[in-house]
Amino acid sequence: MTTEKMTVHKALAELKVLDDRILAAIGACNLITTKKNNQDKVRGKTVAEFTADAKSAYDKATDLIKRRNAIKDAVNVSNANTIVKIGDQDYTVVQAIDKKNHGMDFFKSLRDTMVEQLAKAKTDLERNNDSLQQKAEQFVTGLMGNKDAKTNGDEFDASVRTYIKSNSMELIDPVGLEKRIEELNSMITAFMTEIDAALSVSNALTTIEITY
Repeated sequence: MTTEKMTVHKALAELKVLDDRILAAIGACNLITTKKNNQDKVRGKTVAEFTADAKSAYDKATDLIKRRNAIKDAVNVSNANTIVKIGDQDYTVVQAIDKKNHGMDFFKSLRDTMVEQLAKAKTDLERNNDSLQQKAEQFVTGLMGNKDAKTNGDEFDASVRTYIKSNSMELIDPVGLEKRIEELNSMITAFMTEIDAALSVSNALTTIEITY
């Protein structure tokens, strides 16, 4: 049985290459063959050499698998128990990684949706209201004739004001999108700025023990 200590940083670096090493070791395995009784060698080797090589290849593959699983298990346990501080909040490493890789994506999607909807609503509002005076005068002129031709210009102006009031747009913004967008931007930026540094420090300082 092998027992070894290492930092999480070293463990993660080794895990990146272990999968390929395991697959290569498995691919190199020649574990069984056939031989006629009148043959002295198989695959260019004596039976004793083939047997020794087969056992060595098997041991190499299984040892690598056991080492990979032991390291992965130890990292998972460490991540579930190690605390990192990001901003003013404490997270386990597992929580921090999940929030970085998945949780923040939902906040980003919500923010982007709010930005898009706010921009569209403002554009619709401005487009409608900016042309409203002209539309109102054209509408009232169609009903009453040209203002200059009327003896009572006040009636014309009142009708224009009524049209504008009836057709003006206003924003219906129950949650206050500008403030919410600003809050989300601040939260996302603060978290994403600090998360990598916090994890790097934690991984460099945290030691795990593996046994296999």
